[in-house]
Amino acid sequence: MKKTLIFTLLLSFLFLGCSTKRQYFEPSDENITGDMKFNGSLPSEIVAVSKDGATLKDGEVISKNGLVKNFKVLKSEKFLGEYDGNFVVTDINGTLKVVGSTGAVKFEKALGRQALSANIRGDDLALVMSDDSIMLIKLSSGAVVLDHKVGDAFAIDSRVASPIFINQLIAYPALDGLVSIAENVGGRSARDFVVSNQPFFNNIIALENKGDNLYAVTATRLMLVSPAGNKNHNVDIKDVIFSGDRIYLFLKDGRVELLDRGLNLIKSRKFTFAQFSGALLSGGYLYIIERNGYVIRVDENLEGQAIYELNGEFDDKSFIAGSSFYYGDKILNFDAR
Repeated sequence: MKKTLIFTLLLSFLFLGCSTKRQYFEPSDENITGDMKFNGSLPSEIVAVSKDGATLKDGEVISKNGLVKNFKVLKSEKFLGEYDGNFVVTDINGTLKVVGSTGAVKFEKALGRQALSANIRGDDLALVMSDDSIMLIKLSSGAVVLDHKVGDAFAIDSRVASPIFINQLIAYPALDGLVSIAENVGGRSARDFVVSNQPFFNNIIALENKGDNLYAVTATRLMLVSPAGNKNHNVDIKDVIFSGDRIYLFLKDGRVELLDRGLNLIKSRKFTFAQFSGALLSGGYLYIIERNGYVIRVDENLEGQAIYELNGEFDDKSFIAGSSFYYGDKILNFDAR
């Protein structure tokens, strides 16, 4: 009897799973403004992406400033980003390399695990590592000032924010929902605070400071830490843009929210079944890349709407820098339209 009941339940789950039809963002013909086409190309396709950089198949890289000239990584290496005029590169064996703008290697060391994000200010190299540890290294001497295991992370989002320097402090975005604050002289821990405590995919995906305020984002929460007190905005977050006195949140249910810096909601727009692959601001408009091959355009106040069709589904690696969307070996520069 017990086996029959279990078998019946399994059949029910299978039936329900097979009968659930996935729904897609499919605007009607009258709501489509027109076509949009890629207007540039890359030397080769994107093979790896970090929060601040993309690596191409031929070894060339894209930073937040665009395609980098006269710099390539090895086939075994991944580009993390450009910081303070330096290029940070890691490999699967845990060797980290910092290359200056002239091409000279400033620092190279086997760290025993892979760096996921980085930042540089002057002689200070701050790192977030794949085992949920944080590091501070002096580039001139190679001295490890800080190597601290924050916690444990069993599954992480590929979007790992970079550490940020705030006066004499460094804010580290950990992989387990914490932000760890350390002193940049001596590496002494100053404070930790919990943003969210989900068991999986709980890493900090965005971290920003503005004035006395610190903003930290996970997949389930936007948190404001300020002298006046902390404030949370709990939603399922796909992406975020900080711009001036505004915050744009792109949610997993197809909503776009516009908030002020106090996390007060100004406006919300819903695009039913939309799956956001990225977004950027250009020329007074917000352009949203929808995974099934559309570009949604609204103004900076989330008013108005234009929807464009763009070359099929985006199911591969993509990267956004400035006013450009990079996908495969193609570029869509919105300023050039």
